[in-house]
Amino acid sequence: MAILVLTSLVALCIVAVTAFKVFIISKSSNLQLDRTIDTLQTVTKAHASPLSRIPNAGWGAGYSRLIWAFRQEYRGNVTLELPKLHETLGSPVFPLKPLTRVATDSIVLLGPLIRIGPNELSFYSIDIYDTVHKVNSGFVKDPRNYGEFVQDEHPALFSITDPQEHAKRRRILGQLFSRSNIEKLEGLMLHHIDNFVSAVERRSVSFDIGPACRALEADIICETPRYDSALPLSAVSAWSKGEEVALVSKNDEKATFLPLMMNFPLLYSTWVRVEDFLCHIEGLRTSSKKGLQQYDEWTHKAWVRNKDPGRKSQFPNLLNVMVSAGVPTQTALSEAKENLGPGTDTTSASLAHILYALSWNPTYQQKLYKDLASHGFPTDFNTLENIPRLRACVKEGIRWAGASVAMLPRVVPKGGVELCGNFVPEGTIVTSSPVWYLRDKYAYPNPELFNPYRWIDDYGLNTTEDVLRDKFYIAFSKGANTCIANHFSYLELYMSVAKMVANFEISPANERHGPAQVAGLSNADWQPVQLPKRKEWVSAVVTEPLLIKTVPRRHV
Repeated sequence: MAILVLTSLVALCIVAVTAFKVFIISKSSNLQLDRTIDTLQTVTKAHASPLSRIPNAGWGAGYSRLIWAFRQEYRGNVTLELPKLHETLGSPVFPLKPLTRVATDSIVLLGPLIRIGPNELSFYSIDIYDTVHKVNSGFVKDPRNYGEFVQDEHPALFSITDPQEHAKRRRILGQLFSRSNIEKLEGLMLHHIDNFVSAVERRSVSFDIGPACRALEADIICETPRYDSALPLSAVSAWSKGEEVALVSKNDEKATFLPLMMNFPLLYSTWVRVEDFLCHIEGLRTSSKKGLQQYDEWTHKAWVRNKDPGRKSQFPNLLNVMVSAGVPTQTALSEAKENLGPGTDTTSASLAHILYALSWNPTYQQKLYKDLASHGFPTDFNTLENIPRLRACVKEGIRWAGASVAMLPRVVPKGGVELCGNFVPEGTIVTSSPVWYLRDKYAYPNPELFNPYRWIDDYGLNTTEDVLRDKFYIAFSKGANTCIANHFSYLELYMSVAKMVANFEISPANERHGPAQVAGLSNADWQPVQLPKRKEWVSAVVTEPLLIKTVPRRHV
């Protein structure tokens, strides 16, 4: 009997093991089959899709965006490399009309479409840009990309992908950023700019103007209609002591990791935890996790203070205006938080580049100083923007710095679309960066050089007309998604440049390493300045310090 039971158990075990093996083999076969199907679909999409007729950015781009696009994005090179490819590659089925400047004997063709992923195209064409970004174009924001900008799961104006919701939010915010309301901020901006000038005046040695301008912008942005929090960051004060405000610097740093966050979120979260642990052990610097926590804590405190019914402000307030319009409290707070990044790193970068370029041109500085003096050193928007030399400096600075370099991906609407003679199926992602058009060599000859005489006559007395130049000037994008804070940016730049020139003679830290002479481009009072080396993620990040010296101006 015992032998029979034992034999039965052995037989049962053999059956169970056999069944398990069959199950595993079956699962393995199914998994292998799934992988085979995925591979076949990938290959088919790469070669049979209508997009296969369009040149690839690099080997493997048609199979996966990880092969070419991610690698360039992670290195901060994608918006630097793609314009070069657009010039050397081209759509083989479309005889592109050359972008010539007036009349020229030589024709250079730019490839308008390049494939950077299985379902993604890069385009470089101002006409396509107009088509994609015009009001009611049908091209909506790519949720995968814009979702990474969302704060606390509540989309803000920049990250809202639904066109109707975006239009509604834009109408609400429009009352804050209209030209008339921005002019009410002149006194507040002047207060912070004067503090900045005082901090610069205490500097007896050369310094990197980039972090200095970043600190100024952080202070301004946190006491404007976005927050009006009565909770200043005191970033300029920190800068003057050689310190930085972690909640600002770590917010900037996070932008450089967006490619990793979108493609490998688990790897990014692991890195954040490891870096936080190492910083805790080291005890010398603030981790990214801690800096972003400080950011959240600061915005929460700002929100609490804004709810105080006893606080009165002469300025419109983003948080209160949104809540009054029926926007949920948390959504209003997320809008304010999402604004801190683009509100501080783009305008500040433009200002730093302008002051750096001026440092190499003392004659132009002196003439600008005299222009300001002849108007009584104004601080109001209307007067400042009508001083030709100042206006030229600011517009050229915005163009040259090209601080906002993010690709702006859109989804092709239902039914697909024909672009440059190519049919592009619905659901395809098409993307481009505004900075490319600011560097177009036909609209702006020698685009890497800062030259305010693109905008004014040789005497510096009048603004010049140039249809092609103005058509390609899309620093704040265009259409329904034009940057709502463009007036804010212009006012701050006009006031800051005017104040710095009125108070200081600005010079380079090392005059022996000045910009090379450029034949035929140098004006009697201006030497064009070469764009500093940089990387480009969401915003441009210079890879070398913008060193300048300042001495109090001799008033004559």
